[in-house]
Amino acid sequence: MEYDDRYRQVQRPKHNCLLFDLDDTLYPLSSGLSTECLKNIGDYMVEKLGIEESKISDMCNLLYKNYGTTMAGLRAIGYEFDYDDYHSFVHGRLPYEKLKPDPVLKNLLLSLPLRKVIFTNADRIHAAKVLSRLGLEDCFEGIICFETLNPLQNPSDVESVEGGSSPTPSTPFDILNHFSQPNPGLDLPKTPIHCKPSVEAIDQALKIANIDPKKTMFFDDSVRNIQAGKRVGLHTVLVGNSQRAKGADFALESIHNIREALPELWEGDEKSKGVSYSGKVAIEMPVTA
Repeated sequence: MEYDDRYRQVQRPKHNCLLFDLDDTLYPLSSGLSTECLKNIGDYMVEKLGIEESKISDMCNLLYKNYGTTMAGLRAIGYEFDYDDYHSFVHGRLPYEKLKPDPVLKNLLLSLPLRKVIFTNADRIHAAKVLSRLGLEDCFEGIICFETLNPLQNPSDVESVEGGSSPTPSTPFDILNHFSQPNPGLDLPKTPIHCKPSVEAIDQALKIANIDPKKTMFFDDSVRNIQAGKRVGLHTVLVGNSQRAKGADFALESIHNIREALPELWEGDEKSKGVSYSGKVAIEMPVTA
């Protein structure tokens, strides 16, 4: 009984699609990639944007908390940079060799007789590298990534379309001062970047991939993303924690627990044996930018 209580028993709807986050969901947080990514973000802020190193930790925390990603927060407060350059710096230096092929997860995913789509805030190159290292390239119908939700929003793209050079940006918004000396009449600036946990970004992703939230189960390691997914009507699974958080219908300590926790996802398996997405990684599929 104690084991059964780990997973919330609710009325279980029929699903036709599974939506998966990528990082720290399809592989464990213990891989260390998130730590390396955070370090690279800090280095980018110092080396490329000229932000004082002493401010990096507090700034990253505030930007991530208020905008979903540090990148989205940096753009909101007034920093302009090339998105491809940012992703190349932050993700291009990651130790991908720490990720190993996961044949157990591959077999689980390929045995599921449902649509399976990746939904990540990361860029397409990073997504492709991660799936390749894990050996999961042929497990998904498509990938919704940064470029999917943010087409032609790169400052350099805008410049090339409009011609001429961009005006010199004003002094960036001081987010550290904003929270150290709160001014109730001053709102945080908005970001031009669309990403989780924005409800609007999730709605956009569902429309792009033609996904019905009422018939979709969403797997993510972020409580904020799970809660946002719940608000748009998705059935939610928190991954990486055996304790459910608010907004999560289920909790999995590991994605490898999916079959024992959610056996109903394999209903109709006998009719759908051999279901798989063969060929190249779904970067080239229609739902991908």
